[in-house]
Amino acid sequence: MVHVDPVRKPVTVTRAQVLDYRVAVHRIEHPSDDPLRDGVVVAGVQDSPPGRTAALALRARGESPDAERLALVHSMRAATHLHRAEDLATLAAALRPDEARDLAKEHLGPFGREPAAERIGLGAAVGQVAEAMRAVTADGRARTKGELSTALSEVVDLRLRPWCQGCGVHHVQDTLFRYATLQAGLCIAVRTAGPFPYVRRSTGRRRPDPQDSRSLLVRRFLRWCGPARPADLAKWLALTPAGARRLWDPLGDQLAEVTVEGRRGWVHHEDLDALLTAPAASEVRLLPPYDPLTELADRELLLPDRARRGAVWRATAPPGVLIVRGEIAGTWRRRATAQRVTVTIQPFDTLTSTERRAARRHAEVLHENAGHAVETQFAP
Repeated sequence: MVHVDPVRKPVTVTRAQVLDYRVAVHRIEHPSDDPLRDGVVVAGVQDSPPGRTAALALRARGESPDAERLALVHSMRAATHLHRAEDLATLAAALRPDEARDLAKEHLGPFGREPAAERIGLGAAVGQVAEAMRAVTADGRARTKGELSTALSEVVDLRLRPWCQGCGVHHVQDTLFRYATLQAGLCIAVRTAGPFPYVRRSTGRRRPDPQDSRSLLVRRFLRWCGPARPADLAKWLALTPAGARRLWDPLGDQLAEVTVEGRRGWVHHEDLDALLTAPAASEVRLLPPYDPLTELADRELLLPDRARRGAVWRATAPPGVLIVRGEIAGTWRRRATAQRVTVTIQPFDTLTSTERRAARRHAEVLHENAGHAVETQFAP
């Protein structure tokens, strides 16, 4: 391993270089020959709702990894992400929360304010719920969230099942439930209709070292999200600043400091050359909501204009984005009927005729499996 001098003078890079690097590493313009080796699924692709956005993100890149080697689980931020199945044990070790103080308060939800969180501890609570999940699902039968929650109510400590006014029952709080599914080896099975069930999937007998697993997770974050700061890692994992630093610091001597638009950031030293030599982005692409490229924390760098950021990162029902030569150049939405899929693109600025043709072509690529005609229109 090459040692990088932590006091070395920072390397100055432009915003354009960062965008070009991310387009390259995210395989926006050139698909990977082996997506399971170096495609975005290695870092994880958010799938919300399950079965919708991750498939579009892979299709946008022209990638179709073997579905049997993929798994949909609650991972980063306890949100549903598509990962390589071979990484499940590592993810469970890396993402097991030990202390409530490491998680952002707004993410932990009501459980963080319950007395049980103080008396039992988050790590023990996750462990207890996960053990109960393993016992309930030992019969191999798939269960919806409601069915699994009902079964847990018969075996989980009442302190971990606060009263839910909306449901009218005691049940495990949602964030605690989600974190426990990963530890229990539960994956989400995507269906075309009805509630999605959880199914058991073996992660093997290997028990990865937690610290090694966390360092690998941060290493992957830096590859796909760099240049980055500890604060960006905190947002990516829904951690407090102190919680993020505990994961970041063990990699300190492997990082190279860079300056982007006057702001400090870091990349892994093995990725510095790729950052400095990334080819200029040149294509037009449509990316779905929650695409890995747009789910990065440094949104001000990705899209400097505040009003445009508001159009892209909406709290509910976010749109997809139009990418033109590495820049977020607009948004898009689709509407499906029995006869056709209509894609409506809202560019931020006027597009050339060549850019419009390219956008139409990529809209057809995204929806080629829809079984309907695809109509693309541009909003004024």
